[in-house]
Amino acid sequence: MRAPWKIFAFGVAVMLAASCGGGDSPPKPLERRFDAVGHWLTLAHGDDASWRDLSAGGRRARLFEPMEPTTGLVVFVHGGGWQFGSIDASHGVCAFLSKTTGLKVLSLDYRLAWQAQFPAAFDDVIAGFREAVDRADELGVARDRIAIAGDSAGGNIASAAALALGADPTYRPKLAALIYPVVDGDLDRYESTHLFHAPLDRAIVHRDMRRYAPDDADRLDPRFAVMAASDLSAMPPAYIATAGMDVLRDQGEAFGERLRESGVDASVQRFPNLPHGFLNLLVDPDAERAAAEIGRAIGERV
Repeated sequence: MRAPWKIFAFGVAVMLAASCGGGDSPPKPLERRFDAVGHWLTLAHGDDASWRDLSAGGRRARLFEPMEPTTGLVVFVHGGGWQFGSIDASHGVCAFLSKTTGLKVLSLDYRLAWQAQFPAAFDDVIAGFREAVDRADELGVARDRIAIAGDSAGGNIASAAALALGADPTYRPKLAALIYPVVDGDLDRYESTHLFHAPLDRAIVHRDMRRYAPDDADRLDPRFAVMAASDLSAMPPAYIATAGMDVLRDQGEAFGERLRESGVDASVQRFPNLPHGFLNLLVDPDAERAAAEIGRAIGERV
């Protein structure tokens, strides 16, 4: 990337999350800083789509609508290590995705690990997606054109939700779009886990997983790690985007391969010279181009 200081800015936000000690109370100053950095890195795109606040699954949500009418919808789950992030921090990302996909985007809030641990976030996203389907007429979308997407920890939750929802014809997503997702609790199975150190390294991912899912049994539960599922055939079609310079790269790509072996229509796209978190680095031209390519890929599939 041409502007390493921009990578550093995003890395600061990630490192703030990683440096916190344990505890049950949300670290409010760090939450505000994480959200502020995320907002700044995508500030130029906040008006890429019109938006309004509502609720879904009993939680806050925000609906983005592109300029051209559409009956397609992407339910989006933000990242942040299961501990940080919000619909406010991901506002610019979701507006940008609405513009580049040509679809409506419903950004979901969910309980963070400081508030409630596994499977709380999974349960919130399942409830939010189901409500989106139930309210399809009200939202002006077609029930058979509702996808689920998420980045990083949001990709973790979205992938698990997609597998669970895929078995129910009423709520089966049109597509699961997973952007550098966490899909396996066993980090050491993958070479990339040990190759990269910024903005994430193995220690950060290991710690964050255990803050959300502290029990060993939780991290073997498909509601946390879809790679732990014995059968992936219920998974909807999937588009997986990985970052070439990311500790999570190899597990995302291994998941795509396993999906194909299970008979699922799955495609994997690697963005070789980008780091983890590039979807939120829209101030960088290379990251913006990659995010736009992801948006177009989702739009073509939904």
